[in-house]
Amino acid sequence: MIRLSLNNNDFMDNLSITEDTVLDVRLDNCSNDISINVMDNMCLEVFEIGNNTSNKVTYNLGSNAQVIVYKISRNNSDIIRVNLNGERSSIKFYSSLMNYSNNTYDFFVRHNASYSESDIVNHCVNFTESEFRFVVNSDVVKDSLECVCNQDNKIIDMIGGKNYISPNLLVDNDLINANHSAYIGKFKKDIMFYLKSRGIRERECNLLLIRGFLLEKMNLDELMMEEYVSFINSNLG
Repeated sequence: MIRLSLNNNDFMDNLSITEDTVLDVRLDNCSNDISINVMDNMCLEVFEIGNNTSNKVTYNLGSNAQVIVYKISRNNSDIIRVNLNGERSSIKFYSSLMNYSNNTYDFFVRHNASYSESDIVNHCVNFTESEFRFVVNSDVVKDSLECVCNQDNKIIDMIGGKNYISPNLLVDNDLINANHSAYIGKFKKDIMFYLKSRGIRERECNLLLIRGFLLEKMNLDELMMEEYVSFINSNLG
């Protein structure tokens, strides 16, 4: 397995993954077209940290290609497209976003082959009165059988922002397993009460809950966890 580090200055218009790869991606204040093609039987793991991005990112997966993405970002308006083109291709995509301005995060996954799987988890904390939208479309075409198609979309509102989730399942056959969920709200009062009862101040309670919410689905090693926690801490308002 090889490991590559990419940033704003690297050419990612048409990146082909021809051996098992780990990508460390760091993007800041950019708007690019990025295409990543994962060849048959290849595995790709992506650790992406971004700030103020509006990229168009496309993942194309061949047969038995496996992709997992851990993405954390501040003020993100990316458009993500995933094409599961080969049988038994699969993607697990975990997006954790911190929002301070008006943004829409668009996600499209299309099952073009049988036995393909998608697990899309989108979490956002909206810190201001700004508008944030998740638009998430999962499309299973008629001839794609025995697919697994899951969405989990949540927005935590801190002070009364305008938040929207549009979770769409576009399914053209019955031989699939498809689920979606959408939640907009605040941290539960009973959790806050429990933490406060242990002598933790309200601000520290919020910090703990924010970090837990943004990182709960991510399987990170110790060094990567430190980097992601540092990013969250440095961008808390």
